[in-house]
Amino acid sequence: MPPTLPPPSSPAGKRWHHYLQIAQRLVTAYRGEEPFAAYLKKYFAANKKHGSSDRKNIAALCYAYFRLGLSCDDCVEEMRWQAAIFLCGLTTAAEHLLPSSWQQQLLNPVQDKMKFLQQWLPDFHAANIFPLSDHLSAGIDGAAFSASHLIQPDLFLRIRPGCHYAVEQKLTAASIPWQQLDDDAIALPNHSPVDQWLTFDQEVVVQDLSSQRIARFFKEINWNKAGAKRVWDCCAASGGKSLLAIDTLENIQLTVSDIRASVLVNLQKRMAQAGWKNYTSQVIDLSINTPSLPAQDLIICDVPCSGSGTWGRTPENTRFFSADQIVEYTRRQQSILSHAFPLLDQGGYLLYITCSVFKEENEAMVDWLLQQTGFELKAQQMMVGYEQRADSMFAALLHRSQ
Repeated sequence: MPPTLPPPSSPAGKRWHHYLQIAQRLVTAYRGEEPFAAYLKKYFAANKKHGSSDRKNIAALCYAYFRLGLSCDDCVEEMRWQAAIFLCGLTTAAEHLLPSSWQQQLLNPVQDKMKFLQQWLPDFHAANIFPLSDHLSAGIDGAAFSASHLIQPDLFLRIRPGCHYAVEQKLTAASIPWQQLDDDAIALPNHSPVDQWLTFDQEVVVQDLSSQRIARFFKEINWNKAGAKRVWDCCAASGGKSLLAIDTLENIQLTVSDIRASVLVNLQKRMAQAGWKNYTSQVIDLSINTPSLPAQDLIICDVPCSGSGTWGRTPENTRFFSADQIVEYTRRQQSILSHAFPLLDQGGYLLYITCSVFKEENEAMVDWLLQQTGFELKAQQMMVGYEQRADSMFAALLHRSQ
């Protein structure tokens, strides 16, 4: 077994031991009934004694714990914390909470660290980090996807049309490191202070890399009619896909809807910031009935889902999500789709999107949709994001030819 936690030998060591005690209490009391970020925010609001550095370090420890998923559930609790700190690369914490022999391995690749760890913890199994691996969509490498949860995904920005030069100049002037990926996509380290230099929704949109690649499906659309095209983002949330459609498609009349009035308020603010006024907004519950709208040329259906392709950002879900919830989501998705697709005009397109990696929400849902509608499948892809420290998403483009 690995050595016990080193005793604190300095004021910094005492602080980190105190942080660890708080983190242990927080994750033990958490029951998964709300996002951990919201749970943590309430704790800090009630305990204002913690400064910004304290909050950052306590949160880092908590999230490292959740990043282990189910891989170390048979370990002694103290060992699980050591494994979390070690595998997730919390180097400052490691100086005070890990034995020196472990510290010497910290900068090695994750795969090497996992091999090193198994000599101390034979019960550790990386494949168990992500639960329900037998439900994964085709194209997902289960082992690589599971291990990716040990690393926090990057921050991704989409540069809006005409803003490339200004954005690049501002980031360079601010000495903020960034990497060009696709034509409009750039990756930055998390917590980069880009909001101090760039105007969100006017110059750039905060949008994951896989989400940005939905634009490729827009470019597959071939409308055989003149004039403005009616586009309905039927589960619009805060409008990320709507803004992508605005920047990708030409001559559209946009309708946005969601079941939640509060998120549409945020969408409206974003649209104003983006300088777009040619749209209508409605609160619509598609789980109940088909709304009274004109026939649409494109329906964007980014349905509520498990979000399992984004759990690298919310790793607490690896411990609190069950297979029964997949069934609940698929039923809801079928209800939404059944009330949306009747509004698709002849020659129109339906773009189905999830941020899930579960086949029931992805390929199986498309098969169900094809059986229900007789539409033609034009394109389908599981967008693997973990190879580029991004989320994973699924999309399928269907065409109503008759």
